[in-house]
Amino acid sequence: MKEKILQVPVIVGKGSEQFFVEKDITLAPSSPPIYKIEKIDKKVVVTDAHVIPGKVIFNAYIWKNIAYKTVEDVCDGVVYGKIHHVTFKIPFGGFVEMKPIGCDKFDECDKAELLEAFVEGEKDFLHNETMCKGQKVFCSLLEKDVVKITFKVVRTEHVPVPCLDEEDKKDKDEKCKCGKDYEKKDEKCDKYDKYDKYDDGKYDYKDDKWDKRYDCRGDYYANYRGTYYKKW
Repeated sequence: MKEKILQVPVIVGKGSEQFFVEKDITLAPSSPPIYKIEKIDKKVVVTDAHVIPGKVIFNAYIWKNIAYKTVEDVCDGVVYGKIHHVTFKIPFGGFVEMKPIGCDKFDECDKAELLEAFVEGEKDFLHNETMCKGQKVFCSLLEKDVVKITFKVVRTEHVPVPCLDEEDKKDKDEKCKCGKDYEKKDEKCDKYDKYDKYDDGKYDYKDDKWDKRYDCRGDYYANYRGTYYKKW
């Protein structure tokens, strides 16, 4: 029997952490001020991650796209305006404490892999207030976000696995074949050998229709017909 070596990734650590990220955005003078925020699209992107003893250090950023309403005209208390957007990135970084799984410590040869990164909660504050056609609008936006990030630490290990070569497979097939033949032979001996001396090919004692034997004279004669081929 031969042996092969498999290279497999093994999880040796896992950890999760929350981060508070804050950024104040001021709109460009050429952009209309914010009347009301319509929709916010966001995602967290981790750019790099490295393993150090007991921790994973990383760099990331929050990508945000904010669609907001503007004021172009006001007539009889009705506000008219277009939808604009502001898109920006909020860079941040930090480290995540890792809990060992089946090992004592990590080393720099281990690899950090991201499991999840998302904005767990957020709050947007409009400020730098001004007036446009009698309506209150804002020129600045303060972003406050709570980000959750989870990493795992993976180590590459080599695991020996026994495997059969061609000769072993051939021997195994022959043994299986012989075993099946012996089994069939024993099965026949156990069930049918005691009837072979009576077997003239006329009766099929394996057929279920011979389980009950009746004739026109009734059950009494059937019961006293004899014990020939009586295996039932």
